[in-house]
Amino acid sequence: MTSVLGQDSLRLVGDDRAKQHLCNCPTNTLWFERFSKGCLSRMGQIVRQDRAVSLELMHALCSLLEQEWTGASDLRGKTQLACLGAYSIIAFCGSFRGNEVFMTDLHGLIKYGNDTLLSAGKEYVMIPLLGRFKNEVGDQYHLIAVTKSGLQVKVWVQRLIEVRQAGCHVHGPAFADPRTGNVPVDWYESKIMERFQHIQSR
Repeated sequence: MTSVLGQDSLRLVGDDRAKQHLCNCPTNTLWFERFSKGCLSRMGQIVRQDRAVSLELMHALCSLLEQEWTGASDLRGKTQLACLGAYSIIAFCGSFRGNEVFMTDLHGLIKYGNDTLLSAGKEYVMIPLLGRFKNEVGDQYHLIAVTKSGLQVKVWVQRLIEVRQAGCHVHGPAFADPRTGNVPVDWYESKIMERFQHIQSR
């Protein structure tokens, strides 16, 4: 094992885990690490977690998106609104993390959407996720049943399918950027937060 000049090459912490220090900074020593843990156990820390999105807030967001959808005339505007609405509802109703929604497969959404979206008696929508999900091993095709919660899940998923098919997209990620193919994570976050701020100001 090679070591960097002027520092300990290897330290054992907790008798079973090895830690390597790559600089001789005083704050990167075993003593300072134990000092920090001692301060944390005696003084605690301030945790300010984000509040969860409530069902009332989701209804307000969907109502705002519905108004924008009614006023949109071009395909690009409708595509952005359909993606925002479907993304928000899938993440909320499926209890997904933000990055997990981007695993939604467009081909599977179209395939299974024809069976569930057009059936009036079925009160669920199948959201096909392609890839590793919830720490499972191997790449599989997951079908997540999104239950009824008062939100128009079927409506927004059907709109997403329609605008993606209108743009000649039937394969690949459901939420990918049609021009670059990349997932615009920051774009979704900024657009949703803008609408949350607008709802809060009202």
